[in-house]
Amino acid sequence: MKRTLRVLALSVLIILSASLVFAAGGTEKSTKGGLKIAYFVSDMTNVFHQGSFTAAKKYAMEKYGAEVFAFDGKSDGNVMTQNIDQIVAQGMDMATIHIWDAEAATPGVEAAIKKGIFVASFFSPLGTTGIPVARSDEAGISFAMGAEMAKQWKAAFPNKPIVMVELGWPNHTEVKSGRTDPFVKGVLSVDPKATDLGCMNAEKGADAAKQIITDLITQRPEVNLIYSEASNLTVGTMAGLTQMGRGKMDNGKPLTEIVCSVDFDEVEMKSVYDPNSSLKLSMGLPPKETGEGRIDILFAIKDGKLPQVSQPAKEMFAKAYNISYWTMPRATAVKWLNDQFGTTVK
Repeated sequence: MKRTLRVLALSVLIILSASLVFAAGGTEKSTKGGLKIAYFVSDMTNVFHQGSFTAAKKYAMEKYGAEVFAFDGKSDGNVMTQNIDQIVAQGMDMATIHIWDAEAATPGVEAAIKKGIFVASFFSPLGTTGIPVARSDEAGISFAMGAEMAKQWKAAFPNKPIVMVELGWPNHTEVKSGRTDPFVKGVLSVDPKATDLGCMNAEKGADAAKQIITDLITQRPEVNLIYSEASNLTVGTMAGLTQMGRGKMDNGKPLTEIVCSVDFDEVEMKSVYDPNSSLKLSMGLPPKETGEGRIDILFAIKDGKLPQVSQPAKEMFAKAYNISYWTMPRATAVKWLNDQFGTTVK
């Protein structure tokens, strides 16, 4: 009996040990004996990042026999930087990193490269390190959404001035250059007299976005174009509008505002194609293409097809998509969603 209990306890210990993850979500050993890849995401609660990790994990094993481990930044720049040290500590062979503070992460990245680990960046160039970076063409879609929203508003209310606002990360260079600034330019390309209230700091998530919206609508009820710069923020944005008696349309015609988002997913699909919701556009970032592309870049470095370091850093851009109630048929959006996320939306 004692021996049985000891065996059982040992079995439980092994299971628990195998499931342990540090803040990054990486595990200690590859069970397949192949290369180990650290796959950084800024926030694993985001459906896009969940999808890209899932796609990367499947693709890396099928094509390269490599295992991929998620390193979750938890939407916290400090956690992302701390995860850098775990690349070496956990014996990773490759790392595709998503970092908010390039300066703080640079020493750890350079140390990893010196140890022979292949490293690439996602979303943001990593300071002056010169490592390759994979990005999405966010600026083009942000501009297009801004222009389309302005046209729709002016068509519905030719005499009501446009007052726009953005909710996101005002101090994040890539968010500003890829989302905030081009969106504003898109609106102004249609209506040069439009007023921009600027980008409000909603980096703490949906609750912060909801509070910003309720306060803003109270103080500036004339706001009518809203760019909610991530799907998790949009949950709060729409909740805030609903609480204030807004967030509605009349069969696709604006009533009080038009909202656009980023990270189109199955949840946003319901609102974007609901003719009575004011959420009418979302930037589609393809998780499958993104995940596979991030893995291919690492093996291109390993195989000498891409330099590990160059000045300026090599940048690869993935396509982004304007998912719009007005310009993309629902059937097209459904196909895109099912292809990229593996969903079965009808």
